[in-house]
Amino acid sequence: MRRSIMLLALPLFALAACEVKVGDDDKAAAGGNASAAVEKSHVSLDIPGFSAKVDIPAFDASGEDMDIDGIKLYPGSQVTGVDIKADGKDAGGKGSVRIGYVSADTPDKLQAYYEKAAKDNGFTAGPNSKDGQATVLNLTSKDSKTVQIAIEPHATGSKGALTILD
Repeated sequence: MRRSIMLLALPLFALAACEVKVGDDDKAAAGGNASAAVEKSHVSLDIPGFSAKVDIPAFDASGEDMDIDGIKLYPGSQVTGVDIKADGKDAGGKGSVRIGYVSADTPDKLQAYYEKAAKDNGFTAGPNSKDGQATVLNLTSKDSKTVQIAIEPHATGSKGALTILD
């Protein structure tokens, strides 16, 4: 129940502050009006003029419950951050949700997984692009949402981000 409340509260933070950051992901940590760090058993909020630490025993920052129009985060992935931008200042005037993740598996395995999941769920795949070391899968959902999935090597596994533009 507490987990559901926190997940439902994230969009409200986005509307109130126009920007909410969760986790310690590099891009999520840069600047912004509000930030929140996620750990396995609690969420810490640090907003100018206010800070709090809320215990959430059932909260686990794994990707098992993340589902974007049928595409789930790669099995065993751990969420490293969530960055919600509702102000439309990025991505060509669109709002965005960015979910950072890490995985113990190689980028090739993740890319094959995401390409199959996209095809199985009716996404149209555009040409892949590069962003530094990351391969970026450029997808469009049936209802015209743009989804970008970045995958790059990290230690012995992978890291990346799944970004939804709407």
